[in-house]
Amino acid sequence: MSVTLTFDAARRKTYRESGYWGDASLGDYWRQTARAVPDKIAVVDNHGASWTYAALDYAASRLANWLLSQGIQPGDRVAFQLPGWCEFTLIYLACLKTGAVSVPLLPAWREAELVWVLNKCQAKIFFAPTVFKQNRPVDLILPLQNQLRHLTHIVGVDKLAPATTALALSQIIDRSEPLQSDINIHGDELAAVLFTSGTEGMPKGVMLTHNNILASERAYCARLNLTWQDVFLMPAPLGHATGFLHGVTAPFLIGARSVLLDIFTPEACLTLLAQQRCTCMSGATPFIYDLLCAIEQQPADLSSLRFFLCGGTTIPKKVARDCQQRGIKLLSIYGSTESSPHSMVNLGDSTSRMMNTDGYAATGVEIKIVDEDRNTLPAGHEGEEASRGPNVFMGYLDEPELTARALDNEGWYYSGDLCRMDEDGYIKITGRKKDIIIRGGENISSREVEDI
Repeated sequence: MSVTLTFDAARRKTYRESGYWGDASLGDYWRQTARAVPDKIAVVDNHGASWTYAALDYAASRLANWLLSQGIQPGDRVAFQLPGWCEFTLIYLACLKTGAVSVPLLPAWREAELVWVLNKCQAKIFFAPTVFKQNRPVDLILPLQNQLRHLTHIVGVDKLAPATTALALSQIIDRSEPLQSDINIHGDELAAVLFTSGTEGMPKGVMLTHNNILASERAYCARLNLTWQDVFLMPAPLGHATGFLHGVTAPFLIGARSVLLDIFTPEACLTLLAQQRCTCMSGATPFIYDLLCAIEQQPADLSSLRFFLCGGTTIPKKVARDCQQRGIKLLSIYGSTESSPHSMVNLGDSTSRMMNTDGYAATGVEIKIVDEDRNTLPAGHEGEEASRGPNVFMGYLDEPELTARALDNEGWYYSGDLCRMDEDGYIKITGRKKDIIIRGGENISSREVEDI
């Protein structure tokens, strides 16, 4: 089932003329990279899995062919609840090859969230691990099938244990022929639905087109001078925008390597960083804090690391100072699932700007600060941060009222975050209007806490 997306004709024309949007899809970019560097390592994880671009493309083509054989059509939703494993990228690529919409889900979600989200997005196929963290996610979902109105298949990702109660991903790939030709998808089509927590209590489905994601990640890579030589370490959940966009998507757009970690511990993260000679890393403030504590106890090899990109909450001064003392370049980034990181510092910025601001607008993005009536405020005044650009989402899935509250007719997304902007366009997030608790980099609705 496809979703009808509404585009503002004037903005669409501007974005296309400026080169932010085009006809190409994420799948087109993947194919281009896979042909250019087939023998280069595309993705590795902490379980020792390692895939070249060619091998990953071949396996994804087999899975894509199976998806089509099960009736998946362009616009249909395919959900996958996986941790930081290579198989996450594999399933994502199979979706790109068929035109299916990727719906990555957080491994921490249990029955209530899963039933809600799978019904909301009308997922037809669901992938989950046979075993993860001593749980059996596939067995969790099987008894709920009668509540899942649109689901036709449940596939067990048999990385750590055989699939005994569901179809096995490994068998599907082994028994399927590769797809002869990928389905042609336009850049304006829906690419992914990322669910984000909100004050309404249940996750909201953020709709992102291929062009939204391409605009976001090209600007991200350009601002940070990322190239095919970089090695991206992603310790954050891949169901979040940070992991999905910066940990999985951005690397293949530029032919780089993606390094995935399924369960974050500072020791495991530092080991992987040294083994893979990672050059860049992203995560919320708690990640870097834990890493600093671990380094205090046991020195680690950070010689390959160009920078740690930090977002999600304000960076404490002590953390920034400790990073500086240890030679870790700590960069601030700001954004949301709805307006994927659209403000970043520059690698050449002064230490003061890196430590005291959340950067300035990414290429193609406009930022303004508004009062309660959404009137633009002058520099230095605190108000709500709003952004507009080719990266901004198309709305919340099947939630027109929520969409209208957050996204106006002129394309401005109102974040609910309090902010100040200086005369040079650098912003500083000062607080939150949203009624959200941040715990370990995860957004938790306060209503969920109150309901316990």
